[in-house]
Amino acid sequence: MKLKKITAVIGDLQLESVQHALEAHGVSSFTVSTVRGRGKNSNLYTQDQLVTHTQLEVYTSAEYVDKVAKLIMKSAEIGSVSIGFVAITDVDQLLWVHEQRVVNEDDFRFSE
Repeated sequence: MKLKKITAVIGDLQLESVQHALEAHGVSSFTVSTVRGRGKNSNLYTQDQLVTHTQLEVYTSAEYVDKVAKLIMKSAEIGSVSIGFVAITDVDQLLWVHEQRVVNEDDFRFSE
């Protein structure tokens, strides 16, 4: 099985919309972190000019990766200046710590 990791950096206000969209399509496992950085926009009110964003990580099978990535982009899009990005990378192996086993196809779901 080919595994993929989706890393999305979105605006803080888009998290709830993205979370609900993923859960509505059966994607219940993801990680959320607060990150700081600078892309097209900077925070001119702070000395380091860094902006706070939300980073979302989703592991999925190659079969579903395009659908999940498009769902994230659609639910995070707010119709203004570009906020965020979505990156897709290959995963050589993914293991469940609590079950001491390799992740398999049955561990991923996506419903349309």
